[in-house]
Amino acid sequence: MKKEIALIFFISTIIAPAVFGLSPIGPPRSIMQEGQSAFSLEYFNNEMDLQADGSATETTLPPAPSQTFYFSKEYKIEDFQTDMFMTRFDSGIWENWDVFLRLGISGAEGDITEKTASGSNGDQFKDFDGSLGFAWGFGSRVTFYEEDDITWGGLFQVTWANPDESSIIDKNDTNFSGNAEIKYWEVQLAVGPTWELENIRLYGGPFLHFVNGDLDISGSTLDTSTIPAITRAVDASHDIKEESQLGAFAGAQWYLGNNTSMYSELQFTGDAWGIGLGTTWKF
Repeated sequence: MKKEIALIFFISTIIAPAVFGLSPIGPPRSIMQEGQSAFSLEYFNNEMDLQADGSATETTLPPAPSQTFYFSKEYKIEDFQTDMFMTRFDSGIWENWDVFLRLGISGAEGDITEKTASGSNGDQFKDFDGSLGFAWGFGSRVTFYEEDDITWGGLFQVTWANPDESSIIDKNDTNFSGNAEIKYWEVQLAVGPTWELENIRLYGGPFLHFVNGDLDISGSTLDTSTIPAITRAVDASHDIKEESQLGAFAGAQWYLGNNTSMYSELQFTGDAWGIGLGTTWKF
């Protein structure tokens, strides 16, 4: 009966309308024995929508008289796709508690659209394509309860990503040229069961996902509505946050030998999805 309940729970996490996160979660339980260590290679691809709000300025440049205009703006970062390549180092602290460190690189691309007070689209910045930049994170896994082949536990992790700055264009202003930079960090809290079979682990459950960061836009545009035309410098700084906080994840981990395993994983939110792959060597 316990196996049937665990299987129903596992399947439901796959088909439920759910959530997304940037970093792989893995089995939500301790996976190291006390004093044991492991090295992993991981890849994660995801796509999500984010919100950003803050202030922007436009300053007229010489030979026109200097004037600065101030605005409050809100943006939606749509189809924000991230590729992350990470190494992970795990260490068993106690029998039911381990910690890990991630180091790697990440790149991102997406569209940035201004949302006006009327609900219509304002500036539509396209072609953001931040090349690979440094990424890192840390976290911890803990086992709460274990009986037979079902283990309940949880995970906490934080990840920072800083894709390189990218040039952008404004769909609504062909005279605009500039750059955008998106830096962010996220927190994930996950709980759930892990079902142990002969050579495979099935796991899944809900998780909370929080994103914070900065969207910076700079550039210039030629205002042809005046005679003579005036060049304006544009500078904007905005705070990023997630659109969905509650999600679900599901995955499987295969044993390839006594000290080697591979896993695959899905994550979803109401505004995002992600898929991850990885392999681990224990020593």
